[in-house]
Amino acid sequence: MEKIVVGVDDSDAARSALAWVADRCSRHAADVDVVHVVASADAHTTPQRDPLGNAERVLRAAAPGQDATYHRAKGGVADTLRDVSAHADLLVIGVDPEHPVRAAVGGWLPVRVIARTEPPVCVVPAGWVPRPGTITVGLEDDVSSAEAVTFAAREAETTCGRLRIVHAWRLPEPSVDGAAALLVQPERILVEHRELLDATVRSVRRRFPALHIEADLVRSDPAAALLQQAPHSAMIVVGTHREGVLSGPFVGSVDRDLLWHAGCPIAVVPASSFPAKGA
Repeated sequence: MEKIVVGVDDSDAARSALAWVADRCSRHAADVDVVHVVASADAHTTPQRDPLGNAERVLRAAAPGQDATYHRAKGGVADTLRDVSAHADLLVIGVDPEHPVRAAVGGWLPVRVIARTEPPVCVVPAGWVPRPGTITVGLEDDVSSAEAVTFAAREAETTCGRLRIVHAWRLPEPSVDGAAALLVQPERILVEHRELLDATVRSVRRRFPALHIEADLVRSDPAAALLQQAPHSAMIVVGTHREGVLSGPFVGSVDRDLLWHAGCPIAVVPASSFPAKGA
């Protein structure tokens, strides 16, 4: 049974994260742990501002048969969510796309959570409602997206049955002088990227033969290529190898572009060969 940890507060984003979890639980059973992180163990709440009580009402209304545990945890939000989700299959948090400046002042909490946690993190935008669409995954040049592609294929297999693999590419920047640009052969580079995308599609088809798979090779900024597919996506999946805060051609733009503009849940799937910060 899938184990899901969802972090909540009294925000609209948290309620949307809960709604997403409830929708997921309506398709298959899950072990759900709802966590409210507080700075002090005896933090005061009122009936009107009780995140756990509100979370229980939201989850029971959306998924009446779904059991869940509810508890408070003391500490910093990113580190505490890392600890409580260490043995989970998925961590779910909300984000408010209408307030990126507030998020920046708060230290880009979703980005810090993603960089620290072991399991995949699904970031759900405030105002989320179920909508039809494909599962879209970004394919990178290195191993950091291998697990992301598998995660996306499994999501597609249990939801819409449709997977779109997007691979964005650009010509390399000259590293020595202007003459180095003459050594670049765009046609050869294009063939190499096409071969990478085709090999990935063949691998996914062997493992998930029932899926309808589409592949896009785009000469573009990776985040822009994914955002172009966002209106038609039920979820966008990216990988990370966690160098710096977040790195890689796709995930380096998560905090800048995808989280705030995609309008659909973003699942960030870590590469198992790269440990989380503080692990």
